[in-house]
Amino acid sequence: MNYLAHIYLSRHDDEEMFGNFIGDFVKGRDFNYLPKKVARGVQLHRRIDEFTDHHHVTQKMKVKLQPMAGRYALVVVDIFYDHFLAKKWNHFHKNVGLQDFANHFYDLPYWQSSWTPDKAMNIYPFLKQYDWLNAYQHDEGLTKVFGGMERRINFRSPIGNAVNWLKKDYFYYEECFEDFFPQLIDFTSNVKL
Repeated sequence: MNYLAHIYLSRHDDEEMFGNFIGDFVKGRDFNYLPKKVARGVQLHRRIDEFTDHHHVTQKMKVKLQPMAGRYALVVVDIFYDHFLAKKWNHFHKNVGLQDFANHFYDLPYWQSSWTPDKAMNIYPFLKQYDWLNAYQHDEGLTKVFGGMERRINFRSPIGNAVNWLKKDYFYYEECFEDFFPQLIDFTSNVKL
């Protein structure tokens, strides 16, 4: 899962939500320096990634994308999942619109906390300025996301073309999301940390 899904899956608690977001930036297993609910969010992030990466639907999508994306196929799958979550936001979160949800997340008070990883603090200005969470639903936003990723990996994979891959088999990927995401919601609702 990419940023939007991780944040959504912890939407009921701001500290856990922030921890779920920073999960990729926190190294090791010692979370004693983190507030308890933030540490829980980091743990949840890791369980979500494990569930997602090994799920048969994700694996099916990965196999389809590997000839184009190579070892970055799972990254592409994660962003496709965020795209469909953004597009179908009102189905999953009827009480708060995506823009309001994103703004709430951008305004959380933890960004400058002493325990916030530097990498999270470094991406924060871009996350907010370019409204990444809302951008996943539009082709233009996805193109920027994949283009930026392609540059960061020094063009080792042509993932800048991923929007074209999505368009080519849009309904296939949409069906995959619709099969997978409710299962992920059930998993996170019942996971023991």
